[in-house]
Amino acid sequence: MTDPSTSKSRKAEGSFPAAGTPELEHQLFRLGRALRKITYPHCSKEAATIDGAGFWQLAVLREHGPLRPSDLANSLSLDISTVSRQLKQLESNGLVTRKVHEQDARAYLIMISEAGDRVLDEIIRLRQQTISKVVKEWPQPDVKALMRLVDALTRGIEQQSVSKNPTPQQ
Repeated sequence: MTDPSTSKSRKAEGSFPAAGTPELEHQLFRLGRALRKITYPHCSKEAATIDGAGFWQLAVLREHGPLRPSDLANSLSLDISTVSRQLKQLESNGLVTRKVHEQDARAYLIMISEAGDRVLDEIIRLRQQTISKVVKEWPQPDVKALMRLVDALTRGIEQQSVSKNPTPQQ
């Protein structure tokens, strides 16, 4: 199997660090950092205004529908003040809208706008292109194994984590 981070061939499975070691966590940290560093030099003006936090807020809003800002913050494991600052920017760029909560006039819900949907689609497409370029030369069994293992790791972490999943407040 090829180690994509070094382009060196690993001769035996035993040369990988054991599960639960600092090395595994470090590799996952590096992956997260690399994903955040993906840039989009040829994107639309609207997509250029989105940083990593804005991307994840739009993605959660699309997945879960209209949410209270506090529910959005909980789903992202972020402080409400951090989410509120980002929401102001997204709203000023027309990527999210707010409406008064039907059951509680004191509260409001945030939802992704049509422009936000278009920008999110564009960013996802550009991220997919970047990742596709990286794995283009990989053997298909390695790509499938990566997808299977990332899914298994994600499911396991989700099962171990305290659930803070938002429930849409429609």
